[in-house]
Amino acid sequence: MATGTIALALVIGASYLPVAAGWPVLAVVLLLLGAFALGWPRLLKVPAPNPVGIVIFVVSAAASLLAFFGEPSPGLMWVAPCLGLGTILVFLTQLFRGTDAQQRLESVAVGTTGMVVASLGAGWVALGTDPQWRVLMLISGLSILGAAIPGVLRLPDRIVFPLGFVLAALIGGAASMLDMGVNVVPAMVMGAACGLVVVGCRAMLVTAGGPRTNAQVLAAAGAPLLVCGSVVWYAQLLMV
Repeated sequence: MATGTIALALVIGASYLPVAAGWPVLAVVLLLLGAFALGWPRLLKVPAPNPVGIVIFVVSAAASLLAFFGEPSPGLMWVAPCLGLGTILVFLTQLFRGTDAQQRLESVAVGTTGMVVASLGAGWVALGTDPQWRVLMLISGLSILGAAIPGVLRLPDRIVFPLGFVLAALIGGAASMLDMGVNVVPAMVMGAACGLVVVGCRAMLVTAGGPRTNAQVLAAAGAPLLVCGSVVWYAQLLMV
């Protein structure tokens, strides 16, 4: 949890820096993407992790840069084209390994899912371009922390999952008081959505055996955080 908390604090804190145009958020997200791309293929134990990790980083970084520079800006309209190109690149990396290479299909699946997770982090970049969305990033950050707290208590999954979900929704609603322009119900829905991502990722990681190395920890901590970027982005479209 410590790794995820630090990463979350960096993203939210970067949005409050007195720098125009959201450059700090873009820089932090690119750093997180590099860490995630390094650890994701190793977390899922593919036999040739480096080519898959490179494709994950290149594709997700392109999606984030286009979310920042693309027109109309900001937005996530470039995520789908980047994923389409990335899927081709993942297949090519496995073709170059040769016909006798092992677990090529599994490597394609890991690379594709990793690209989707990482590219959803472009939502943080899009949010960071406008100061009026800072409060939504803060509310979502508090909700993510709320969902992660039960996991630290080492409770059974049947308790952690619903408790984390409920805490995220409640904290999201309570955090709406930070800005009178944010209504309680939409903030609770956004908090619940972020909480569902966090507890869902935790459940899958526990089933898979959990991270064992530093690189795997980076990927495990970064996955729910990156996904929540697009969750918050689309939530703000409904709230504005």
